[in-house]
Amino acid sequence: MFLIGMISGMLIVHFANLKRQAKEETNQQTANTDRGAQIEIVKEESEEGKIINVYVPERIRQYGVIPRNPYNTENFRIEDGFMAYFNEEGEKISHLGVDLSYHQTKVDWQQLKDSGCEFVMLRCGYRGYTEGGLVKDEKFDEYAAACNEYDIPMGVYFFTQAISVEEAEREAEFVLSLIEDYEISYPVAFDTENVTDKNARTNINEITKELRSNMCIAFCEKVKEAGYYPMIYASENWIRRNMDVELLQEYDFWAPQYLEENDFMYDFTMWQYTEKGNIAGIEGEVDLNVSLVDYSQFVPNMRQAVLSGGEIKTIPSEQEEVSAQNEEGSEELKE
Repeated sequence: MFLIGMISGMLIVHFANLKRQAKEETNQQTANTDRGAQIEIVKEESEEGKIINVYVPERIRQYGVIPRNPYNTENFRIEDGFMAYFNEEGEKISHLGVDLSYHQTKVDWQQLKDSGCEFVMLRCGYRGYTEGGLVKDEKFDEYAAACNEYDIPMGVYFFTQAISVEEAEREAEFVLSLIEDYEISYPVAFDTENVTDKNARTNINEITKELRSNMCIAFCEKVKEAGYYPMIYASENWIRRNMDVELLQEYDFWAPQYLEENDFMYDFTMWQYTEKGNIAGIEGEVDLNVSLVDYSQFVPNMRQAVLSGGEIKTIPSEQEEVSAQNEEGSEELKE
């Protein structure tokens, strides 16, 4: 018994040390890569005023490595009744938002804006989970027009029930037709999640991890081609069981997790932290979100660049800048 107790104690200490080491590495990574502190938006214009380049913040990626949650969990905390994220200097760098659909039947938009809400994600539509028809959310046009009228940055999401890449592309085209008359300044999100009805089309058709991931890619690429910023909405469990996350490193994730401490496994830029939130301007409970990126600073410029035939570029990483400088130096030596 003494030997068993000693071994158990050693194992507990070992795993505690591993957990502490992992947390320290995450905290150090967060200190070096706070998204809110990184963003630098530059817009270049020609003499005619036509946009030539739009610089957007670059996501740090390590190919072949699954992107993990890079945030210091202790830096997420409630302030003035809402979740927020703070950098290592104690500055709030997150942005408060809500997501809305026809379920929210009454919205006082001026009150919502005055409450400190910095963005809204609207459900623009969905695919029916039995017949598979494409349906516009009955409140979308009203709410989208209100967001633009009250100058509240807006993104959208579409609830998918696609069972093929072609259907996912059709969903993207449907979304693009719905949003073309509105200013979109936050991401266009592909909402992939479980439907409990056993007769749902995504339950009676076999969908492999690779297929579901390829459907996400098909939707996101269509969105990107049109000048919008794609995003994927998916829970940690859904990603782990039903998606190949290594194929999806090009895209930002919107993480639904209803816990006070965020221990979401994967990298994300937006956190839906409660489905039972309350905020002035919305009658009843509503989903509340925090975004670690102020998308409104560059998403409208991306769209304008595409419409004007301009060019979109990302800010080069430090490593890319060093490589470029080395290449320049090598060319000078050759000359």
